[in-house]
Amino acid sequence: TLAMAPPRPARCREERSRLCLVEALVLCASIVVLAEVASPGFSAGLGSSFRWQAWTHGTPGRAGRCRSGDVSQAAVSESNAPVLVAEKDRPEADKYAEEGSIQPISWLNKPKPPALPPTLFKPKVSLAQRFIGDPNYLFKIVNEIDDQSEGGKRVIELGPGTGAVTSRLWRKYPEMVGVELDQRALRVLAQKVPGATVIRSDALLINYTKLAEIRGGPLTVVATLPFHVATQMVFTLLDHAPSVRNLHLVLQKEVADRVCARPGSKKYGIPSVAFQLYADVTKLFDIPPKVFVPEPDVFGSYVKLDFEAATERRLALNVDPRDLRNLTNTAFRGRGKMLHNSLEKLLRCHTTLINELPEEYDKARPAQLEPWEFVHLTQLLFGKKEFPKHFRFSWRGEFGRTVLREP
Repeated sequence: TLAMAPPRPARCREERSRLCLVEALVLCASIVVLAEVASPGFSAGLGSSFRWQAWTHGTPGRAGRCRSGDVSQAAVSESNAPVLVAEKDRPEADKYAEEGSIQPISWLNKPKPPALPPTLFKPKVSLAQRFIGDPNYLFKIVNEIDDQSEGGKRVIELGPGTGAVTSRLWRKYPEMVGVELDQRALRVLAQKVPGATVIRSDALLINYTKLAEIRGGPLTVVATLPFHVATQMVFTLLDHAPSVRNLHLVLQKEVADRVCARPGSKKYGIPSVAFQLYADVTKLFDIPPKVFVPEPDVFGSYVKLDFEAATERRLALNVDPRDLRNLTNTAFRGRGKMLHNSLEKLLRCHTTLINELPEEYDKARPAQLEPWEFVHLTQLLFGKKEFPKHFRFSWRGEFGRTVLREP
């Protein structure tokens, strides 16, 4: 027969249940005490009628009762008290602390990421709007701009947005002009920078040559445009190069690296050749994603293109820019091919002067040539021509026709 265990007395079961209840009460008390230490006044929100007892595991006979407002005073140890006092004595903590906040005071003192005020409009996804909100980078952007015109009347800002750059730039150059497409941004600028002159237009459609004539000389252009528009903007200004003194703009970091790339690198391409022929290119500094609102997934770079410093080099090209673009695009379309293969269609065209490339270019690849070598190839294929001194659609306009020879 199996021996049956004697039933446990009721007293043991009651003591075990009591111990479980005591552990649950102690856990609740610890949570409230920690919340009170993190945010003073937390327990006051639990209600003045709330009562709870602090039991000990040994003798439950001694129980202490206290109101919720007295919990923090009884629970906070002497070692924690100086820390709380030290934080409260700091004027920054009192300034940033919010009534009823459950965050520790030290969290409230940490700098917040840049954000648009809630009263402003939300950035449009269709326009890919991103605004720079960090004052340190805004200062660096404005500090790089230098213009000697009277009152800065030749300074043109493209895409002023909510006026983060405009408000600082206008103090230095009160006669500057802004170009903005979003009508909501124009209303914000009218309130934020009431004295600035801003026109509503697409920056890619402006005749900068005519604008330079109106303003009395070559322009100093500042652009904080969306990344996908910024590259097109540079190609647009290549056609207006005689009317632009220099250009400061924010590009995507990968695009900026391509603009500044040298022959032999994987990033060397059409922007590298075109921009380095027309201007002196300098990447000034990188801009991390956290500076932008909303935050993008890529870094930005602040780039300067000095068209004035490259005036003599540009006029000495002795080619038609349309021919230069035609040859450059055709060559890099077959990036991994030798030039005698990638330029085969141009060599068979009736408008070209030669049918075969010279030996030094025949087996070369586009990424191995210097920018001036593309100019030499253009002269060989299309002949020497006077470089235009005035505006002409070349890089974002007209194209030369490619007509194949009869076989």
